[in-house]
Amino acid sequence: MTYIPFVYEMARPSYKTFASFASPAMRKFKSQGRDDLLPQHSSKGNFVGGKQDGQPSEADYFLLKVASFISAIGVLWVLAYTIIVQQSSPYPERDDIRGTSFLDHEKPISSFAGKTFLKHNIPFIDIPDSLIQDVYYYRWTSIQRNLRYIKAGTGYMCTEFVQPVGYAKAFGSIDAAAGHQIDESRWLRDKFYGDDYIHLYTRGPADALQYTQWILDAASRRAMVTGDPQFLASQLDDMIRLWHQWDQVYDDAAGLYYYQPVWDAQELSLPGFVADPNGTDWTLRKDGPDTFRPSHNAYMVGNARAISRAAKLALDGFNEFLFSRLADDLETAMYERMWAPEQRFFMDIIRPNNPNLTRLTGREQVGLFPYRFGIGLNKSYAQPAVDSMFDTNGFLAPYGPTTLEIRDPWFMAVRPDDYCCYWNGMSWPYSTGHTLKSLAAIYRSGTTNVTAEQYHQYLQTYARTQQKNGQPYVAESHYPFIDGWSADGWNHSEHYDHSTNNDDVITGLLGIIPQQEDALEISPIVPGNWTYFALENLSYHGHLVTVLYDKYGSRYKAGRGLTVFIDGKKVFNGVGKSASILIPPPILPADPLVNIAANPSGPGQYPTAEATFTNSGDFQYKAIDGVLFYDSIPDNRWTNYGSPNLNDTLTVTFARPRNVSSVTLALYSDITRGGGVDVPARIEIYGSNGLLATVNDSSSLLPNDRNEVSFDQVETQFLAINMYRKSSRLWVGVCELEVWTPPMRGPTYYAVDSYLTGQETSVAFDNISTATTNGAVVGGLRSDSNVAFSGVVSSGGRTNLTLSYSNAGNVTVGLSVEINQVPQASLSLLPSKGKYVNTTTMVTLAAGKNYVNLRGGSDDGDVRLETVTLR
Repeated sequence: MTYIPFVYEMARPSYKTFASFASPAMRKFKSQGRDDLLPQHSSKGNFVGGKQDGQPSEADYFLLKVASFISAIGVLWVLAYTIIVQQSSPYPERDDIRGTSFLDHEKPISSFAGKTFLKHNIPFIDIPDSLIQDVYYYRWTSIQRNLRYIKAGTGYMCTEFVQPVGYAKAFGSIDAAAGHQIDESRWLRDKFYGDDYIHLYTRGPADALQYTQWILDAASRRAMVTGDPQFLASQLDDMIRLWHQWDQVYDDAAGLYYYQPVWDAQELSLPGFVADPNGTDWTLRKDGPDTFRPSHNAYMVGNARAISRAAKLALDGFNEFLFSRLADDLETAMYERMWAPEQRFFMDIIRPNNPNLTRLTGREQVGLFPYRFGIGLNKSYAQPAVDSMFDTNGFLAPYGPTTLEIRDPWFMAVRPDDYCCYWNGMSWPYSTGHTLKSLAAIYRSGTTNVTAEQYHQYLQTYARTQQKNGQPYVAESHYPFIDGWSADGWNHSEHYDHSTNNDDVITGLLGIIPQQEDALEISPIVPGNWTYFALENLSYHGHLVTVLYDKYGSRYKAGRGLTVFIDGKKVFNGVGKSASILIPPPILPADPLVNIAANPSGPGQYPTAEATFTNSGDFQYKAIDGVLFYDSIPDNRWTNYGSPNLNDTLTVTFARPRNVSSVTLALYSDITRGGGVDVPARIEIYGSNGLLATVNDSSSLLPNDRNEVSFDQVETQFLAINMYRKSSRLWVGVCELEVWTPPMRGPTYYAVDSYLTGQETSVAFDNISTATTNGAVVGGLRSDSNVAFSGVVSSGGRTNLTLSYSNAGNVTVGLSVEINQVPQASLSLLPSKGKYVNTTTMVTLAAGKNYVNLRGGSDDGDVRLETVTLR
């Protein structure tokens, strides 16, 4: 039997809330020995079959008949299949890497969704400060919400907003906080999150010039956590290319970089107010003039030293020396130009109409950023910074630190209007993350009088700031003296991924200082009266590390003092709180699986998502958009809430038949929040050749979590997930449907699997083509087209690129070939009378994963692409 899905799509007004039934009268439908339901309609007004009369349409009755038939056939087949429902990670992992279990891994995350991700990925902590500890666990859920799977081959990225914003770049990326995101996510056990995200900037289409950033510095420091220096070394050429993108805003005379503060991620900051003191030019005040800033230039120092380290790993002595020298020269210029002896601070310098480079007189929080990059760590520079951090007229506030000193005439403690983003007084987690790292660097330099208690005070203030309605929470900015968020847009700012917190707990408070060598350095910054702390199952160099400090040995019963476990084995015990120990060589993970169901393009491109019924406030595409979180608001899901049907089907269709052996369903449930959606009573999974799997025991399904259903491998062009409701008052929902398979490793890559852009570029079906069994090719190539292949793995070097195409027109069509965003070659597609022929050029691939773009087409011709082969 071949199952054919039927589709009824509904209008999508903005989501508000689930509606109640139009009529309170409910009748019971008895089927298979249990009470179930009759068709009902939501009072929101669902459009099915073009009718809105409160009664099922003819199409509805037909659908119910089809569903009943499918259900009957499925029951007959159920015993023929072995079904495995798993809630474990869908990625390969090493069975020989074991952690410890001194801490409770259930209670700290019991209120969160996506528990399997958290259990597998995060290190657990136990500290005497419950406020910091609670925020720590919450902030992992913020990261989890903002991880987006883009496409097979491209993998994951971090978003800043859980809902996309118009000014974001490729796939919703915004580079402003990418360094923070890399710092934070480097402690996840699964290494591919960071690998994919870094590749998106170094080789992919993400824009590393939109805002100032320290991506290369973060990538370099991350390599010390993963223990994979080769990954960093392989990015050397790409890192150098990104560095030179900033040449256009380098001032040779000043020896410094400049940018408008708005593109330093800080609009309405001091330079804008100084440039427009009378408020006559809103754009100038908001964006600010071109400014030499301590933040931007410190980022560039960090990035240059990261390139130097990568060059050293790549045995490139020339670039190692060159970029070390560039970093030193830039740091020297910062001391000479930006350090104000009278203010004892790193200051902004407005560039226009300022030939003498006169510094501003107001002290901004950006002047504290350089220390985290190793700049200014001697006493004459560092002590004034510490003094300002703990000065109540400086940056210290109950919900601080502030972005501008409180004593400054332009300081604002509240927003004067409805504009979201003021950086002249509000407390921004983005800046607090930088400041905490600078404070930790200053403390460890030993050049000032700052104490561990003061570091804890700052971290505790940060945790106190990250609250809403008595629960941990992070948004954009916070009032410095009022317990409330100053920028917290509904369905916009929730769980904002724009800062670090957990990296500061791990590297600052608990003292894990990553090393390039096979070593572990532990140097915590904890108050002297703490008698215990624990960090359990931290992923470091591919090992699971547990650090226990138990002054009396009674809390963890593993020994007095500091005890360290590597992969479950005790390797160290000492009386102090600090240690430097050798560890085994790094263990690198296997290649991760890829999700072939993810579609970053939206409706109209493959894979597609269709449903027999969709609630008017939801959208079936959101089940395959790569975004996964389980909140009511913000929302990202498909549900059949209000459906009159006993069961509904969600179907994902691929551009070409694929070999699959499982489907992962991130099932949505809001019944504990007073909603009407829960896990299905039964699930049936169909492919091109019929029933593949059933799940009859709903108790085996995890709500608000991933559920993997496995079956024998089959080739299919679609997967139809038929889900049955538990009762008349409950419906079903899916936050994400994933299909994980081994990655394509070439040498041939199908054009229909690529990321397609261009007004008319899309998958077509051509009976002449034999590359796929269904004739799937890419057509509609016009001058604006880009056919983007990602995940093209190579050992590096020159290789032949062969394109299989047809050109039914009468003119030759040219395509440009880009490798990792760099133009390398061109292809001439001669007329072929509609037959598929090959054309070849030479390209140079980098070691590791590559992005290959084929740009262009003909506005008049008919060109179609089958495959690209690289060998």
